[in-house]
Amino acid sequence: MKKRAGMNNQDATNRDQDDRLDTFAAELTAAAYPIALKYGVSGSSLDLELEIWKTIIVFLHKRKRELFPAPTR
Repeated sequence: MKKRAGMNNQDATNRDQDDRLDTFAAELTAAAYPIALKYGVSGSSLDLELEIWKTIIVFLHKRKRELFPAPTR
């Protein structure tokens, strides 16, 4: 990853972790969406997909410290 001006290693690590969580949330959404459709969830398909993604991303960011524990020295 290219280091941006004014960005320290911790900022870069946090950004990388956020990017990984966002990607993981998108992958989980892609897996959950067809299942929700299979069970007849009604409404706009885009709204459903966004709602699934938002729920997952909020959960993952709340659990970020557990998913990415601080390195021990």
